[in-house]
Amino acid sequence: MSVVRTMLFLAVLALGACAAPAAPSVTAAFKDAAGPYAVAVADLVLRDEAQGKDLPLRVAYPQAQGPFPVVVLSHGGGSSKDDYTRAGDHWVSHGYVVIAPTHKDSKSLGFDITKAGGPAMAQVMHSRIADMAFIAAHLDDIAARVPGLAARLDRTRLVAAGHSMGGFTALAAAGVRLKNKADGSSLEMADAGYDALLLLSEPGLNPMMPDEPWRQSPVPTLVYTGTNDRGSETTGRKSPFGYNVLENPLSAARPKHYLWIEGVDHYLGGLWCRSDVAGPPDYQALRIFNGVSTAFLDAYAKADARALAFLRAADIGSLTKARATLLTK
Repeated sequence: MSVVRTMLFLAVLALGACAAPAAPSVTAAFKDAAGPYAVAVADLVLRDEAQGKDLPLRVAYPQAQGPFPVVVLSHGGGSSKDDYTRAGDHWVSHGYVVIAPTHKDSKSLGFDITKAGGPAMAQVMHSRIADMAFIAAHLDDIAARVPGLAARLDRTRLVAAGHSMGGFTALAAAGVRLKNKADGSSLEMADAGYDALLLLSEPGLNPMMPDEPWRQSPVPTLVYTGTNDRGSETTGRKSPFGYNVLENPLSAARPKHYLWIEGVDHYLGGLWCRSDVAGPPDYQALRIFNGVSTAFLDAYAKADARALAFLRAADIGSLTKARATLLTK
């Protein structure tokens, strides 16, 4: 081969090597399988002097160099920090630190939510909100208790998440203002720095909440529900004791993404919160939720443009055999 032909051949190879690869599909943002990071877990207890109590925490984090955004995950009524690992650890495997508290209404702490009346539950809600504020304000103290965690925490990117009662705990933590219909007291929290809101069930289906309270969220929000999700109540009836949501003018400018899954119940057939409910376990719904919620986290905690495009325009039906619908409201 002549010198000229050799040079032309090498030039073509170089051009091929430098050509931009085809842009990946937005469906790649649907991360329903476990991610690349191994999950490490630390259990610890922090003293909250303001509340006069100890706060148990489950801290799960990637075994990799950070920093990673932080998700604070509030459990449902009577549950505990250990009841949502199928969601929380999935997020960790994709590059998030997940801190899950055990609130004062947990059965593991001796509280019987079935016997608590309105005043006791109002006190519980105030305590839950205080827990979310306490965690946000004490990330350095949490990091100091877990070797290597300080370098993995991105304190500037904080997400509030919750299931059932934890859903409206997270609502208040993210800036939604609630008013007790019984006594007129407010349930709100000073800005603790939560930048996004992730709801593992539609909190408006809880008997103590008005319809669609997440519409007043002043931060980007993902809310999920399904056909048989009645907010832990089989009747779907509203409670005479409950909350109103106060309007927030900032809410109109913040995107609300709504995930609907056909046939899903409040506990994913026992995969979340309660293993004693009638099954079968709904692993397909879990994968759908994990895939969409990870895209939401990537979009708003990591500024991932492809993940945002997925939330706005992906054909979720084709990815889930027409079981799920994803809307921006």
